Formats: sequence, C-alpha cells, structure tokens
Amino acid sequence: MKTGRQAVLVLLFTALAACSRTASTDDIGILLDKVAAAYGGQQRLSEVTAYRQYGETVSAMRRRPGQVQRAFQYPDRLRIEIRYSEDDNELRILAGASAWHHGTPVTGIRYSAMLLQAARLGLPNTLLDHRERVRDAGIITSRRGKSLRALELPFHGNLRLVVGIDAATGHILESRGIMGGVQGHSMEFTATYDDFRKVGGRLFAFGETHYAMGNRMGHTTLERIEITGQLPQDLFEGSEPAQPGPDQHLAWQH
Repeated sequence: MKTGRQAVLVLLFTALAACSRTASTDDIGILLDKVAAAYGGQQRLSEVTAYRQYGETVSAMRRRPGQVQRAFQYPDRLRIEIRYSEDDNELRILAGASAWHHGTPVTGIRYSAMLLQAARLGLPNTLLDHRERVRDAGIITSRRGKSLRALELPFHGNLRLVVGIDAATGHILESRGIMGGVQGHSMEFTATYDDFRKVGGRLFAFGETHYAMGNRMGHTTLERIEITGQLPQDLFEGSEPAQPGPDQHLAWQH
C-alpha cells in the first residue's frame, strides 16, 4: 500500500510540474505577442531587418560627445562608427563569426560583447525568433525603479540576454547582457531605453543609457533612423574576408 501511495504522489507531482511548465510557456507566448504588437506587428518586424542609425553618444570615459553611426543587418551584421574628433574615433565591425576593432580581429570577451550588442539591436526579433529558448526570469527592478517582466535567452555558450518588459505597454525598457566568466564570476552590461517612436511603422527607442557592472558609462541619443533593404556587404568587411556565422542566428546552440 505504501508503495502504491508513493507512486500516486509521484504521478501527481509530475502532472503538477507539467501544468506549471505549460502555464509558464503560455505566459511567455502571450507576453511576446504583446511585444510584437507594440513594435509594429509580427509581419512588419519580419520585414524590417536592416537599418542605419545616426545620433550622438556621450562616453563617461571620454567625457565628450561623439557622432555615432550604426549599420545593422539582422541578426549578426553590425558596423559602429563613433567620431569624437578628427583624430579620435572608433570602428567596430561584426560579421557572423568574425569581428574587428579598427581593422584588427577580435576574439574572446570583446567578440562576445559585440554579439550581445547585435542581439540587443535585433530586439524584439531576437526573442521572437527564438521563443522556444526563452525562459521566464520573473520580475526585475529596472535601473529606474520600475518592476518589469523579465525574459531570458541563453546563447553562444556562456552568454545570456535578460530583457525587461513593461507588461502594460509591451515596450522593452531594459536589457542586460551577461557574460559568464571564470571561477563563477560574470560581467553584466545593461542598457535602458526611452523616447520610443515609430519609423516606417516599426517602433524604436531613440534614447539609450549604458551601464557596465552597475556603473553608468554613457548615453546615446539617436537623431534619425533609416530603414533599408539588404545593406551592402562591404560595410561588414574588416581586415580579412568575413566568415559565415556559426549559424544564422548568433550561435544559439550551446
């Protein structure tokens, strides 16, 4: 009899756990659908996959503004140019499995940081296209003290993207890029978003504030965004021919 009761309890707990997982999956799906609607709808999001951004960025390290230009082709083609002065500028390029800084190939943490930046620029498509990998991360408190629904997407081995969503509007107000480190330590890079506007029927955040390990590092204010078709591939060429990415979506396999 005791064995029979134990078997019944095991079956009951298994059923409850399955129901819980199903409910959680349903909640994630509903939230992602709301995000898609807020950003222009699934069809418009699938059409708008390449754009150029122009604006100004202020870095805490340089303490002066710089003119920034970004060219982005979803999911993993990114070019960022920042000009602080005639002799002080930055150029970073990501092309799938290859990345460069001022023409020099980069790997390791710097490559991972560029993958995270591309994943952020690809939001909300980054979540929508990989919803089967998205996890419910509960409620987080944003840098501005607001409670947000959090979704987490692990990718490329030790990278995680945690996205904070305003459940009322479907707007993504915060993203946290987390890189796993050695001996259990990790590095966290956070961006908050504001000044939402629609361009060509697609919602964008024109204001971004950047943090590294909890410290404010700067702010970017976009002045205009141009939606384009396929961008010229030579925009994403560094010091050597670009290699194809590990897959077409930022190496989502672990």
